Amino acid sequence: MPTTIDEQISLLLQRGMVGDEALIRQWLTTVGYYRLSAYWLPWELPPTPEQTRSKSFPAGTEFSEIVDIYVFDRKLRLLVMEAIDRFEIAVRARWTNLFSLAHGSHAHMDCENFQNGFEHARMYAKINRSTEDSSEVFIKHYRAKYRSPHLPPLWQVTELMTLGEISMWIKATRDNRLKDAVARDLGLPNRETLEGTLQLLAYVRNICAHHGRLWNRKTVKKSPNIKAFHADLDIVVKGGQRQLRNSIYNVLVILSRTLRHQSPDTSFPQRVCRLVESRPVGQLQAMGFPNDWRDRPIWRPPSVSRDAIANPPA
Repeated sequence: MPTTIDEQISLLLQRGMVGDEALIRQWLTTVGYYRLSAYWLPWELPPTPEQTRSKSFPAGTEFSEIVDIYVFDRKLRLLVMEAIDRFEIAVRARWTNLFSLAHGSHAHMDCENFQNGFEHARMYAKINRSTEDSSEVFIKHYRAKYRSPHLPPLWQVTELMTLGEISMWIKATRDNRLKDAVARDLGLPNRETLEGTLQLLAYVRNICAHHGRLWNRKTVKKSPNIKAFHADLDIVVKGGQRQLRNSIYNVLVILSRTLRHQSPDTSFPQRVCRLVESRPVGQLQAMGFPNDWRDRPIWRPPSVSRDAIANPPA
């Protein structure tokens, strides 16, 4: 049932929240009760067996704490989005270049270059629609200059693809040696980890693009099990087997490792450290940060970190 801002403030105060009412009003007006409710969930009292959520707080819960975690999450999303953008551009560039050199400028139009003809037809139809609807200058130039082939060359059409679409095109590519080469160029060991990383990052990018809660998210897509990254990753032992947790921390590790491979002097790992190191231990644990995370190779200063990565302990 819809409620006014005054009614929402009254409800929060009745349920145990405290704080400056002008501040509460500002945030409820500009961000919204429903969006903020995802951030105060960790502060809620445990539900009774009949409840899904208690929607009540320990007496004296400060609304400013909710604002603090919301602002932190916004900063984290911006940092992650920047890193994913860099990864996306790099994978687009490498796949486009290697694929066109190996199979021609219009390799994307030949179903023989892909594992499944029906899947290729579906992807082809979608990129054809995107091209027809595009008002990009480079697409207009191609239409004005060429009548055939119908689609522009690969390096143009990939500029119209989302990260999710790039992920599908790469996964469908028949040339496995080419995919392995793309993976190695990005700092990943093989095509399987490349495909898994693309699926994970496309999922995380969608969360960021839609301003979703990120900081304590348990990712639906699993992080690929990259043995070369084990010294940094969040791994638990279950039934005698080492398993990666679906944590945002592992996403940060993969982004840091791949960005450092592309640019050894990247500041991304250090900016992650600066953002998170002041967070309470409980919040770091909710993100998947191990207790000894600060001592792990990827979070050390660049020169120390590179030596540790190149020469991991036995």
